[in-house]
Amino acid sequence: MATLSVLRPVRRPKDPAQRHRNLVGVTLAAPALVLFAAFAIYPMLRVFYLSVFDYSLTAPPEFVGLKNFQYLATDPRFGAALAQTIWYAAGTYVPALVLALVLAHALNSRMRGLGLVRLLYFLPVAISWVAVSVIWRVVLNPDGMLNQTLHLNVNWLTSSTSAMWGLVLMSVWKETGFFLILFLAGLQTIPDDVFEAARLDGAGWWHRFWYVTLPMLRPVTAVCSVMAVIRGFQAFSPQAVLTNGSFGTEVVNLFVYKTAFENARMGRASAVAVIMFLLLLALTLLQLRVFARRDR
Repeated sequence: MATLSVLRPVRRPKDPAQRHRNLVGVTLAAPALVLFAAFAIYPMLRVFYLSVFDYSLTAPPEFVGLKNFQYLATDPRFGAALAQTIWYAAGTYVPALVLALVLAHALNSRMRGLGLVRLLYFLPVAISWVAVSVIWRVVLNPDGMLNQTLHLNVNWLTSSTSAMWGLVLMSVWKETGFFLILFLAGLQTIPDDVFEAARLDGAGWWHRFWYVTLPMLRPVTAVCSVMAVIRGFQAFSPQAVLTNGSFGTEVVNLFVYKTAFENARMGRASAVAVIMFLLLLALTLLQLRVFARRDR
């Protein structure tokens, strides 16, 4: 018994000042936690709840089990919206990431006026999607600047073969600056000594980029990759403003909006939201696992 009493950890009385600081911290954080629970956690749980009900806003919800999910599994319109979302996300964010990486590498130097150039690249990010869409409606007009500059005759927003391309073109222009800033911040954390050592070993520009820059940018690349997928699957405003989902541009979020508020099928729209949540969660975990495996 004497031995056990010696091994047992001694409980020291808490410092009153530390206890007071903890109480103040909890008190200050409580309003934010309550608001987060009310406006983020509760709506998310409510969506999961409604996904197993048939709910039209004008009548009490009726429990239907998994019928909403069974309907969506055979709904060609939902399948088309999902395919168009993947097409839009890949068509926009793969070129945007590559372009942002190349531009960040080019702008990672100490020259006069580069701050202004970086600001110009970031400017589209600061403009709202609706404003950008209005600007590009003028640019993509059959008599607009793009056709006149390239001597084309393309109906960018009123043709099933070109509407998605017009949206992708606009989105690459808007989104590249966002990833450029992230890559640029990552490049500036790499010590110059590393590049100098590689240069002394005879490594050319391509070898320094491939064997030094890219591996050291892997954490930033992982973040950019995850954010690109999420932003791609969250697309809504450009499709709603420019085409309203016509001509093969209806993405999943626009499908959810029309299902919920135009067709008053809140339960079915909630089921789509649940599917997209699980899909994005799986894609995010997969991306993190791929990048973590390469770090080993």
